[in-house]
Amino acid sequence: MGGATRRLWPANQYLGIRAASKIIEEQQDDTTGDTGEGEFSLEYPNDDDDDQAEEEDHHNQHQLQQNQTHNMHDSLPSRHLSLFDLVSIGVGGTIGSGIFVLNGLIAHSYAGPATFISWIVSGIAALLSGCCYAELSGRIPSAGSSYAYAFVALGELPAFITAFMLTLEFLLSGSAVARSWGDKVVEWLRVELSVSEEFLSILEPGYGINPMACLVSIVTTLLVLWGVKESKLVTDFFTWIKVFLVIFMTVGGFILFNPANMTPLVPPEFGAAGILRGSVSSFFGYLGFDAVCCVAGEAINPERNLPLSIVITLCIVTFLYIAAAISLVGMQYYTDISPESGFPEAFKSNNVEWAAQLTAAGEVATLPVVVLISIIIQPRLQFAMANDGLIPQWFGNMRNGALFAGVLMTLFATFVPFSALDDFVSAGILVAFTITNCSLVVMRRESLNHRLEKLLALFNASSFFTCMMLSHVGHIGW
Repeated sequence: MGGATRRLWPANQYLGIRAASKIIEEQQDDTTGDTGEGEFSLEYPNDDDDDQAEEEDHHNQHQLQQNQTHNMHDSLPSRHLSLFDLVSIGVGGTIGSGIFVLNGLIAHSYAGPATFISWIVSGIAALLSGCCYAELSGRIPSAGSSYAYAFVALGELPAFITAFMLTLEFLLSGSAVARSWGDKVVEWLRVELSVSEEFLSILEPGYGINPMACLVSIVTTLLVLWGVKESKLVTDFFTWIKVFLVIFMTVGGFILFNPANMTPLVPPEFGAAGILRGSVSSFFGYLGFDAVCCVAGEAINPERNLPLSIVITLCIVTFLYIAAAISLVGMQYYTDISPESGFPEAFKSNNVEWAAQLTAAGEVATLPVVVLISIIIQPRLQFAMANDGLIPQWFGNMRNGALFAGVLMTLFATFVPFSALDDFVSAGILVAFTITNCSLVVMRRESLNHRLEKLLALFNASSFFTCMMLSHVGHIGW
């Protein structure tokens, strides 16, 4: 972004432009070598030379696009993901700890009955970014999501930063969900199945180690290495099982709803600052809707299906989150809500044991699909970066990328607590969303000037410091 103007490649040429730049550089090197001394000859071409050069350029462009398509098909599967598959990836990768863990944590510690307001605030932010993703995914239907958009609009450095932030979203958020799943398995075995403490001591050895999180990370990695079609079928099945489970929990909560539990709506010990603090944590629950952009290279009719799948995913997820938050705080008073297992404990407090057992078992059975989708998506990001030459070409092989991502996720899930990952991941992905939004602003202009650069930088800096002040300076009440 250093020059006064910058050429922005049309979106429909993006798939071939990176390979084109490399081959053009090689052709320039060959031309320089032909002169012997590396000097250029300045001659005025005639019309015949122009026609011949135009034909050669057309032939080279056609060959470059064929080579690029051939190279991509060598590493990426063919276009096989329908709109239903894309929505399944988006919903399956988004709904997870947001409902099963964060709802109880935010209600108990941050916002009380106003938890649904925290979800609305973070949902508005996610929806605005989702609109940007919807437009950009239609313009640039290429693997890489925000990274690809930043590469086209802003250049290599912002794209590399964006890729790092996306790794926080896909890799570390998957690790956080695996960690959460491991904790839930131990709790489920102890409470619901009354497993002996001697056996549980193996699953909970202490020192921050979570063996069950390690297990689910390894299993999902092996499933991805097994094959794409198998991973897709598992994702579709467990995603919609999870949606029906969330609907069951929400409807059950409204049946047991007690209006007295909603008073006061904003507890005085939390205030508006607590709602904002809750919205920061709840934003973690929206991470994943952009996962469909990372599989753009495998989507059928991506110009239509990608934007549509993003909008459908956000509508489904936002509705379920808000409805679930209201039903939980209406079913049990916020000070009594369990920060770790909100819905099962709330059903128990209302003496509905079978619903508590079903909910706990459903959480244990469906949460791993989020881990699976994270493992599916991360190698696509690495593939795009390797294709651009920003990381070694070894990552251009999907199996290598899946193995690398699986090993890292397993290490983080096994040894790093969920609480240490939650806010860190949310902050990182907010940066990625901001860069994506800036990419759309830049791509809507024919040229980029220093004034626009300064305005974007000023806006982002002021937004950052405003949020810091609202979240951490003093106690704000109504």
